[in-house]
Amino acid sequence: MILGPRALIWSLPVALVATGGCLATRSDIEKLQVSVATMQTTLRTEQVRSDSSNRVFVESVARQLSLQFSREFGVVSDSLRRIASAVQRLQGDVTLSMHDLRVQIATVQEGVGQSQKRIQDLRTSVEATATAPPVVPPRAAEPGVPAGVPAGATSANAPPAAQLFVAAIDQLRRGATAAAREGLSTLITEYPTHEKTAEAQMLIADAYAQEGNRIAADSVYALVINKYAGPPEVISRSIYKRAMALKEVGQTTESLKLFQTIVDKYPRADVHDLAVEMIRTLKKP
Repeated sequence: MILGPRALIWSLPVALVATGGCLATRSDIEKLQVSVATMQTTLRTEQVRSDSSNRVFVESVARQLSLQFSREFGVVSDSLRRIASAVQRLQGDVTLSMHDLRVQIATVQEGVGQSQKRIQDLRTSVEATATAPPVVPPRAAEPGVPAGVPAGATSANAPPAAQLFVAAIDQLRRGATAAAREGLSTLITEYPTHEKTAEAQMLIADAYAQEGNRIAADSVYALVINKYAGPPEVISRSIYKRAMALKEVGQTTESLKLFQTIVDKYPRADVHDLAVEMIRTLKKP
């Protein structure tokens, strides 16, 4: 049987007594016991020192692991924050892109509507020309009336309203805003009750906006909104265009009121969804 260190130490005096017989005195035994006690103390000290070293080592490793975890967690947190920021920017870009797309679609729809109206106006103009009675020149000029001008001629000799309207739209598309405004003003003056009068007034505002005259454009849009009762598409588009102009100069509160007017009063207007989107965009923090 193999004895452990402590058992071996405690068995040394007995072994010495057994082997030495009467040669081991009491003093020798006491010295041996002191030596054994000293050895035990040394062993305990070494054990404590070893435990302390192990504890220091474990604590050092734990600190290193904690620091490494903190650094890695910080890196992960920074990455997550960057990803969240990128996602937020992406959502904002997508929202703006969708709004721009809706604006472009509405612009195309408006252009298609104007083209359809232009075709209808041309058809009306052609039909009016075809059914108009031929002009017979007078045989002799009446007193006080220039030759070639029939008696009783008045401003009714102005071009037909449809012709004025179509010509003004063409001029606007070519950038001839002054000529377009003149033709539209003639239409409004000569045909104040015509169905195109309100739209002609709105197109005058568009001409001013195209020239960069925001004050005049805003005034004319306001005139359309306050003076005419319809048609709803013309009024709603005038409100939307005025709201956009106010938004561009920083008058957010006033533009929000106008966008809300479109949402409340014109749910079927072409610009209804655009107004809803603009309200959502302007109310974002």
